[in-house]
Amino acid sequence: MGFAVLHIQKPKGNDSRTTAHIERTVQPGNADPSRKHLNDELITFPDGVGNRTQAIQYRIEHSGIIRKIRENQVRALQIMLSGTHENMQHIQAFGRLDEWCKDNIEWLQDTFGKDNLVSAVLHMDEKTPHIHATVVPIVTGERRKAEVENKNGKKKYRKKPKDGTRLCADDIMTRDNLKLFQDTYAEKMEKYGLERGIKGSEARHISTAEHYRELYIQNEELKETIEYKEEQKQEVNADIRDLYDRKDEAREKFLNMHEYTQQKEKEISNLETRIERLKQDYEPYKAQDDINLLLSVFPHLSEHLRIAQLCKAVGLAIDTIKQLFKGEAVAVTGKLHSLEHDQSFNAQDAKLKLYREGENSDRLKLSINGQNILDWFKQKYREVKQSERPYSIPIQKPEVGKSKGLKL
Repeated sequence: MGFAVLHIQKPKGNDSRTTAHIERTVQPGNADPSRKHLNDELITFPDGVGNRTQAIQYRIEHSGIIRKIRENQVRALQIMLSGTHENMQHIQAFGRLDEWCKDNIEWLQDTFGKDNLVSAVLHMDEKTPHIHATVVPIVTGERRKAEVENKNGKKKYRKKPKDGTRLCADDIMTRDNLKLFQDTYAEKMEKYGLERGIKGSEARHISTAEHYRELYIQNEELKETIEYKEEQKQEVNADIRDLYDRKDEAREKFLNMHEYTQQKEKEISNLETRIERLKQDYEPYKAQDDINLLLSVFPHLSEHLRIAQLCKAVGLAIDTIKQLFKGEAVAVTGKLHSLEHDQSFNAQDAKLKLYREGENSDRLKLSINGQNILDWFKQKYREVKQSERPYSIPIQKPEVGKSKGLKL
């Protein structure tokens, strides 16, 4: 049997970077773009909610929370659900993936509450099928710390209702709860040949940087071993050539060396196979930590990347895009492409410039001659359509009492 994989994290503050990864507005390096269409959002958003980040905020605003939420407070738990690679491939091959997804959603709703589960995305464009679920940690009842405060006789100046609604990830992520989650999830996944990991295991999750560092060290060691074996092989081949010159005198030794050479070649082949396996054996979701770190250090990178992709899609050269990001106005003559209309339009000495939506907004826009380029494309598209309409010749009606002939 393989193992059921359940990994829960509680990031603080804005969760939009994770949304960018999950909804593929930023393309991960370990994902196959040609399989992106196979990804699926398994939870229906409320009316007016367009993505995961909005769904988190919608749940918080409609939960009845009175207390102010701190800026660094955990707003959503990130939950990754999967299984051993071979088992997940088996589930998919036998047409049980939809059933597996349904059981995962059922377990999430039973465990964390149906309303608290605001998103669950199935990723099929990575090596192993897996689900990224998002749970808003809304709880009711008295805080866990309140019992300790009562026992210690801590004075309270204002009594809060015990059945109030609160946003509290700590009340969910207790040691006992985490153990219970692993137990119940394993029970739910048992029918798919997935079992719980070893209880009390000292195994720990390592960061992507640590994982890659270990693989690098292993790879370097294997390279050294292969080089050493290759040198040995060359030495053996040299010995064999010498033995061929004296085969009548050393036939028995030649046969022994030939067997030795075959053994060494087999060892080298095994080492080469192991290196290839190590190159391919990367967990599909670990590279996201690197992306999250990059976006944390450069918080405006997502917006700059979006506008750079827009400029590239319009047909601007890299040097032109660099000038725009420097705040310069750039004159352009030629064709500009509209993705919305799948059509290119002529521009004659048009002035392109980047600007922000508002004084306090980080969102960038691309303008052409002072007009948003998207509005400019729509205007050009209407002009093209109007020019394509056929002209009609009006027919004059005959006046009463005059000739019945029509004047054309």
